[in-house]
Amino acid sequence: MLRPLQCFNQIDPRDPLSLTNGVYGLLGRYYFLNNANIWVWGLIENEKTSGIDVLKTSKSHPEFGGRIQYPVPKGEIAFSYHHRTADSSDLANFSLENQIPEDRIGFDAKWDIEIGLWLEATHSHKSENIGMLTKQTLLNIGADYTFGIGNGLNLIAEHLVVSHDEQAFQFKNKNQFTALNASYPLGLFDSLNTLAYYNWTTNDTAFFINYQHQFSKITGYLMAYYNPDEQQGFQQNELVNTFSGPGIRFMLVYNH
Repeated sequence: MLRPLQCFNQIDPRDPLSLTNGVYGLLGRYYFLNNANIWVWGLIENEKTSGIDVLKTSKSHPEFGGRIQYPVPKGEIAFSYHHRTADSSDLANFSLENQIPEDRIGFDAKWDIEIGLWLEATHSHKSENIGMLTKQTLLNIGADYTFGIGNGLNLIAEHLVVSHDEQAFQFKNKNQFTALNASYPLGLFDSLNTLAYYNWTTNDTAFFINYQHQFSKITGYLMAYYNPDEQQGFQQNELVNTFSGPGIRFMLVYNH
């Protein structure tokens, strides 16, 4: 739900269709016999922000990166690297070059030990000093478990720490977010999903509930929500309208 490693999209966890802006790029993967794998990618002509980045990407500069993923007992660990050129032209009060190289390193791990456990962390460094946006550190821990209640109740809990600082790992300007998700299949064609979200800095709470029914070729969604005025911490894009305050949304999706 709250993903520091979301480098290529802006999937909002409140969107049942997981809509996001696409990117132009090339990705290659190589798999070893023990399921270890290496990823290498290159992107170009993309200017949208990804994840919860503050600065957009410079469209004229290519991005590139890689990932090494390795199996461990009951899980796997991975290290990632991504380079892009951030565009600071939207920032006020800075007389710097608009194009700022940025390097991001990431670590993630997951294990299946009765319950599912995972960890995602990233640290971003910009080559120019732009105050508290020079460094960005994100740390997310999560767990999930399916209880043997009725058809199976799945619960997911995550906690995200976000820090923007002039120096690395100062954690002077940090925000913390907690997200809870519950999913329950009512039957073969019906399901219920809820998401609660709390911002520990502003004491804001968001709530989302979605009832889904699958027809032969149409999927129906009936959603009710409440969003605070400032929805920090959520990945958002212009494809999904996440209005503030309470609301109800109904969608019919045709599958072909």
